[in-house]
This record gives sequence, C-alpha cells and structure tokens, in this order.
Amino acid sequence: MNKLTFFTVLSLLTTSCETDDHTKSTGKSIKADDSIKANLPADFISQQTLGEAISVLEARKRNEANQLLVIQGFIGGMVEPFIQSRALFVLGDESIKTCDKIKGDQCPTPWDACCEDRKKLIDGSVTVRVLDDQGQMLQGTLKNVMGIEAGKIIKVECIVDSQSMPSSMVVNAKRIELL
Repeated sequence: MNKLTFFTVLSLLTTSCETDDHTKSTGKSIKADDSIKANLPADFISQQTLGEAISVLEARKRNEANQLLVIQGFIGGMVEPFIQSRALFVLGDESIKTCDKIKGDQCPTPWDACCEDRKKLIDGSVTVRVLDDQGQMLQGTLKNVMGIEAGKIIKVECIVDSQSMPSSMVVNAKRIELL
C-alpha cells in the first residue's frame, strides 16, 4: 500500500461528526460531493448475488495478499467514507455502532460512528479500492456512483492487496453487490 493510501485512510478514520478540524485548519472540506465521479465498468455492480460473504472482522483475520474474498459490511464509519479524487471508500463491520443506532442521536450523517471506540472502529474497517487495468487506483470518487452511497450495506468481491498490513487492511474490488 502506498503512503498516500495509508495516510488518507488513517485521516478518514480519525474524523468524526463531533469535529471538523480539517476544515477549520485548512479552509478546505474533505467532502466528495463536488468531485469528478469515477468511471466504473458497466458490470461492476453485480445484478446477481456474489454468494456467501464474510464479515469485515472475519476478513481482517484472512488478511493475506492476493486472497479472493467476498466481504459484507456498510460504507461508513466516519463522516465522509469516500475520497474526493480516488476510487476508494471505507467498509465497516456491521457490529460497529453507527449514529443511526443510537436512540435520540441527531447526527446528520447516520453512517458515522463518532461515538464508537476508535480501536474498534479501526479494527472493524477495511479500505476498498477500485483499480484500473494497469493496477492503478481509478481517479474520481465513488460517492453516489451506480448506487454506491454512504450507509449502504454491500458485498464486495475483492482481492487482498499485496501491500495490505495487519493495522490497515486494503482490498481491491472486482465487483460489488448492493443489498
């Protein structure tokens, strides 16, 4: 995994709905709303089931390079689970307590997990990337592309990246099933 991917994911995982330090310190938002959209192959979103899937927590136990997995989880765990200029998002384990699961919570980003323990959040998350034919990350955000949205529960057919680390699992998506 290159350093940019690692530090981007790390910064995503430490952002919550309670603070907006990045915007305050830089004057720039990390939101992916106004970004160029990634150009995905027409068959990237599977119309058929991807079959039986494992949880994000189980996938982290199988964090071995080049292993083919089908992982089920939700897109989120932080305010903005997408990257503005790259085809990357964070997939969280369904056991993570998001804002929408907290009675009376008024957080405007219900897929966020700002009240969850940070270690549990990091241990229960996987970075999902989409690569081009040359093995480079696609340019453009995946946010709102072909039904890919924050909070959505999905299955991802993927291969564990050769540079994935125990502290930060990275997978390269082949197909996604929207649930």
